[in-house]
Amino acid sequence: MKRIALFFTAALLAAPTFAAEDLCTVNLQKLDDRKAAMTTLGSPLKEQVEEHQMEAEKARDAGDLENCGAHAAKALQLIEAPGEDGNTN
Repeated sequence: MKRIALFFTAALLAAPTFAAEDLCTVNLQKLDDRKAAMTTLGSPLKEQVEEHQMEAEKARDAGDLENCGAHAAKALQLIEAPGEDGNTN
């Protein structure tokens, strides 16, 4: 019975790590997939997206998956957010 409890405890402690890694990987892949959309972005917005992507990759390489996912999500949010005129591009 103690082995089962130990197994579940280990699984619960490891779950946030897997979720952060998954979020980091998925969001960076989405950014790569949306590179074509980035060509239509204006100058200041494009640099912000590229900066967040670069920070996400640095965080991933350093093993900081939580910051990687956060920066990648912010970059995606900037790409997908409508402009001031209501257009998505």
